[in-house]
Parts: sequence; C-alpha cells; structure tokens
Amino acid sequence: MRSRSAVGRQSSSRRGSASCDRTSGGSGEDGSGELTRQCRLIHNTSKHVNEGFFGRSENIRAIDRRHSLEKSFEIGSVIGKGNFSTVRYAVRRKDEMKCALKEVDKRSLRGKWFFVENEVEVLAGSQHSNICLLIDAFQTDSFYYLFFEYAQDGDVFEVVRRKGRLEEREAQRVIQQTASALSYLHSNSIAHRDVKPENLLLFGNWKVKLCDFGLACTVLGPLSRVCGTPTYCAPEVVSQSGYGTAVDVWSLGVVLHVLLVGQAPFRSTDRNGLFKLITRGQLKLFQYPWTTISSNAKHLLRKMLTVDADIRLTANDVLEHPWIDT
Repeated sequence: MRSRSAVGRQSSSRRGSASCDRTSGGSGEDGSGELTRQCRLIHNTSKHVNEGFFGRSENIRAIDRRHSLEKSFEIGSVIGKGNFSTVRYAVRRKDEMKCALKEVDKRSLRGKWFFVENEVEVLAGSQHSNICLLIDAFQTDSFYYLFFEYAQDGDVFEVVRRKGRLEEREAQRVIQQTASALSYLHSNSIAHRDVKPENLLLFGNWKVKLCDFGLACTVLGPLSRVCGTPTYCAPEVVSQSGYGTAVDVWSLGVVLHVLLVGQAPFRSTDRNGLFKLITRGQLKLFQYPWTTISSNAKHLLRKMLTVDADIRLTANDVLEHPWIDT
C-alpha cells in the first residue's frame, strides 16, 4: 500500500451534537463503576481546525459489488457491530490468513467519508509492531470494505471485564506496548484521539495492537474538535482550549487506572458532571485496592493524568518510567 502526506482540512460548523460509532452495554457514565463499552463522541458543533486529513485514498480499490470480494476472501458471520459498521470474520483464500472485515455503510457517514479514507491512509503508512495491520481495502458506491488482521484473543476490554482487574505485570505489558505505538504516531505528528481498552487488540501472549484510527489526524496546530470516548477524553478536549498529541497519554492514563482497579478514575451520572470531574483531575488512590498497588504504578498514573498538558508525560516519558522500564 502506498502512503501520501496529509493535507489540512477545515470544516464549517453544522447542526447536531454528537454521533456514536460503537454501541454495546450502555454509556458507562452512570457513576456505578461498572465497566461497559461506550459510544464514541464526535461533536459536530465544535471547531474543526488544524486537522490534517488525507484526501481520497489511493489504497482503496473500487469494485462493482460486494460479491467480488468472495473471489479472494471467504466471508463468514458477524462478530461485531457499530452504528456505522458491521464486522465479520473472514479468511483470505490464498494463504488462509484470518481477517476481520469491517463493512462501513457510506450513507451513515453523512458526508464524513474522509474519516474512513484517512484511517486507511494512516494505517497504510504506519509500520509498527503494536499497530493493527490493514490487510486490504475496497469500496463500492455504497460501502467501504476494510480487511484487518484478526485478533484471536479479543480486546483488553473483555479481559478486564472478565477478570475484574489485571495484575500489575499484565497491566505493565499493555501500557508499554500501547505507549510504544503512541510514541511512533506522535513522532509523526499523528494523534489517535480514541485510546481505550476496546481499541487494544490481543494477539496471544499479551501481544497488544492499537486499532480503530477513525478519529486519527495529523496535528497541524492546536486542535478543537470535541471527539473521542467521554470517559477517556482529556481535560483540554472537553474544555475546547486547544490540544495536541498529549491527549493520547491522558487517555492511556485512564486505561491504566481501568487495568489496575477495574474502573475509570472519573465517573458521573451525566456527561456534564463527568466533564467537570475530568477538568479537575482529582485522583483518589488511598483506598483498597490502591493500597495493594506499587508506588511506582501510582506515580506513573498521576504523571499521565496531569491536567496541565504541558507538564504531562509524553509517550516517550512513559516508556522510560521506572514502572515500565524495569
């Protein structure tokens, strides 16, 4: 697959508040502490400036109809659904490679085709062992068909929900690998903007790969679009004060909290209340099970969940922290 440089895209404000790309198990904002999958938030009324999106992708091949795919792939049953897409199990015929086929209905995108085309271009140009591999991409007049490598062990979210919380050594492996992927992306001025356990795939022996680049963009300057998954949004996103790649480190800090104790650090019965807690950033790490967790892990968490993005750890800093680099 070929890659091209990103170009700036500035969109005008439109009516509408938010849209979700993934649904299952409720909003996760009820303050109960129960870990649930959450909808992805995209505010259509916030300013969309300094976002570097690729134009039309050169890596998406045109086909007449979905049936044409069956010459190269055996397409199986549905294994996941979102508001805009359906995911199916598939096998590439020439080498029996297991794949996940993401089918995206173009009509549901309501003109925001560039999110999908940009995801393809970012992944086509990314070469990192902790970033999910895009196998191939096609489109008809009505749908996009994206083939990804298949994660046989599911995602980190399901492991945490099943186990309640992870052991520190397991959490360390997840954070180290994700931080490595983010360090790579940030070195290329790319912000992921939706880091969460659901987007961390598992490939055996705790091999972690970051997926779902639907909100990723090249950072050309301070960003303003309110997007991501509410529980994992950084303070500068919800306050619309301008943000950059540091938002991914905040999100990864929330992930670390979830891995260690099984719930997010900031929880409320409504979204406004949640956002107030996020902007305050007050952590409570004194009660059980925090009393059983190492001081190095808690130190890293505090440094990642620092409200001031200018002094928050970078992804490189996370990799060099004593809790990781041991």
